Amino acid sequence: MAITEKVQLLGAGLYKDIPEILTLKSLPTASELDYVSSEDFQQTMLTKILPQAVEEKIDFRKLLDIDYSWICRALRILNYGPYYTTNSIFCPKCGVVSGEYRVDLRSIEVKTLPEGFTNDVVISKDEFIDFDEDIHLHLLRVGEVLDIQNQKIARELKIKSNSTSEQNEELLVICQMIHAIGQNKGLTSMEVYQTIQNKFSPADYKILKEVARELTDYGLRVGGNCTCPKCGSEEAGFFALQDDKFFRPTLGDLREWKRSKNSKPTDDL
Repeated sequence: MAITEKVQLLGAGLYKDIPEILTLKSLPTASELDYVSSEDFQQTMLTKILPQAVEEKIDFRKLLDIDYSWICRALRILNYGPYYTTNSIFCPKCGVVSGEYRVDLRSIEVKTLPEGFTNDVVISKDEFIDFDEDIHLHLLRVGEVLDIQNQKIARELKIKSNSTSEQNEELLVICQMIHAIGQNKGLTSMEVYQTIQNKFSPADYKILKEVARELTDYGLRVGGNCTCPKCGSEEAGFFALQDDKFFRPTLGDLREWKRSKNSKPTDDL
């Protein structure tokens, strides 16, 4: 019998055709999770894993990217528990501590959307030095992120991958996020790109990138808190990227999960 869990989406209230609460269920033993590789991880999650794991029938490409990450963490904890083996601990006193260390995914914090958030984030024209129109952004959906990752947007904008691919990706993200400039609404990525190329000074483009990152910084953090195995500092941290390794617990992770479940007090004690 599958174990189920209700997960309230971080973007609850922002969807037209996706429920605010999804029902997540444990996967069968012969799940594609056991075989998914880093090359096809996200595509497999969207087309095979999540349709099995979520009882409601939805288009997962329409999920906000922050909700996709939120569901992935819930799915991992539901099926394999909260413990995760990392190869690096980052300590403010010791620096990088290498080795295999078990951490708790539940220590990863999440920044929720503010009350009344409408997914129309405005960068005021007053932020810029020369550019004189407001910029309207939205949080990306999974499909938009995939279009960036598979180079669809880069091909449309005729941007080639090269040694400055990190800067290119920042530009592609901005072009996907902006949906209005001043009174011009429903802009395409090409229209946004042309505006940036023709009307933004280097300084204003830098402001645009930094303020956009600041105003859309919601969802799970990239890592959590832990104790440094070297000096015992409680201010150490770890990264837990949601890739194929994220769904490959070690035997020690699973044994720790079993111990923690068995040590929980019963309701009648």
